[in-house]
Amino acid sequence: MVSADKKRIMVTLTKEVADNLDKIAKEMGLSKSALITLWINENRKESEQKK
Repeated sequence: MVSADKKRIMVTLTKEVADNLDKIAKEMGLSKSALITLWINENRKESEQKK
């Protein structure tokens, strides 16, 4: 069950991208969701700093 402050989404990735996501998440000790969240937040910060 997803908590009230989270939203479940579905994405479609190529097998290669999905495999890379799995590999990177495992290497970093993160879930795939946590890794994607980290990347989005980092990108958002970088974008805001460029403004």
